[in-house]
Amino acid sequence: MRLIRPWVKLLSAIVYTLTIYVIYMPGYLLTYPFKTFHSAWRNLYMRVWSHGMCLFLNIHVKTEGVPPKPPFFIVSNHLSYIDIISLYLNLKCTFVAKKEVRSWPVLGFMVMTMGVVFIDRSRKKDVVRVNQILSESLHKRQGIAVFPEGTTSGGEGILPFRPPLLQYPADMNLPVYYSSLRYETNEAKGDLHARESVCFFGAREPFHKHLFKLASNKRINCTVRFCEKPIKDGDRKQLAEKLREGVVSIFDPMV
Repeated sequence: MRLIRPWVKLLSAIVYTLTIYVIYMPGYLLTYPFKTFHSAWRNLYMRVWSHGMCLFLNIHVKTEGVPPKPPFFIVSNHLSYIDIISLYLNLKCTFVAKKEVRSWPVLGFMVMTMGVVFIDRSRKKDVVRVNQILSESLHKRQGIAVFPEGTTSGGEGILPFRPPLLQYPADMNLPVYYSSLRYETNEAKGDLHARESVCFFGAREPFHKHLFKLASNKRINCTVRFCEKPIKDGDRKQLAEKLREGVVSIFDPMV
């Protein structure tokens, strides 16, 4: 039973994702020329998808604080590929992701149609292009969410924030919100610690093996906390430092 349950959960999640994506695509094509309508349709799809993922993977999201309303710019710590689920449940936004995601079979195309902005972190000049896209992506139906650590961690603490993607809010003196994510599993009933079975970081194991491990958990609790006040600073490096300090102040280490 311990081996069957994860497969049932994963297959259910995959079938659900593909089914509602087939429903999403006609609306995507119809609304694509109209930015605000397109974002509203995408927001609805991502919220429905996130609720489904929580159901099939038994993820329970607890929200603390008040999520910002569009247009907004927000940063968060990064622990796992499921981080977007809890954030999409609370925010109407798009994300910045590494360009490698775009090349993933099937999933890469699906992510692209979600309006995600891809960045080549190996090319410093690509930041200029991405910041220009970000400046065009903020509007009344959509905010922008960024993981400034640039990679995932095991939840022991908050990694240093990379300033380049904060150039746009620094130049425009925009208020930047911040949030923190934290996971717990049901260790009392045999689940692995969240650091081992939810956080996906480093080159510890292939993605598909970790996904099976995540689905083997009986329950995953996610706490997402939002700041009380955003931060402004015209210098991107200082802004990065202040935002990191803010996330540290509302984050409970996982180990």
